[in-house]
Amino acid sequence: MCKPMSGEKATVDDGDNGPNIGVVAGVAFTAITLLAAIAYTVMLNLVDWVAVGVLSYPVAGVAPFAVITGAILTIPIVVPTVLVTARFAD
Repeated sequence: MCKPMSGEKATVDDGDNGPNIGVVAGVAFTAITLLAAIAYTVMLNLVDWVAVGVLSYPVAGVAPFAVITGAILTIPIVVPTVLVTARFAD
């Protein structure tokens, strides 16, 4: 396509406006959630092995840390999903 003579930008309307935002958000959320779930599982197994198995702490004493860690892991799930979605929304 030729450039216009004026200072206007040349536009091409080929009907493709980029990826669907729902698909991008879904894929980003799924990938990040899967990675966070794997990290959470590995961390819980490691803490269980060290705290309960090696150091002989009671399970009831270790359980609140698992709940708190699960709550904290929502942050690295939500923030990258929003950033990726916002990037492709433009």
